[in-house]
Amino acid sequence: KNPSLYGISNSEAESDPTLKKRRRDLAHTAACVLEKSLLAQYDRKSGALRATALGRVASQYYISHASMAVYSRHMRPNM
Repeated sequence: KNPSLYGISNSEAESDPTLKKRRRDLAHTAACVLEKSLLAQYDRKSGALRATALGRVASQYYISHASMAVYSRHMRPNM
């Protein structure tokens, strides 16, 4: 009921009462973070999001994207 609690200005809430643009921006940002952590493949044009093998492991065992980013950064092909 109070958009300012979520960091949304009154003018933004008035111009977009359903906050569709805000939700789309949040989803895009989250998809970019997952892609950067190598947990998902994100097609910016179509909006398609597909989990990678690492992403499935992270979701199965509730591992954060930050932890998986560290893991994938140190992972070597011969391991």
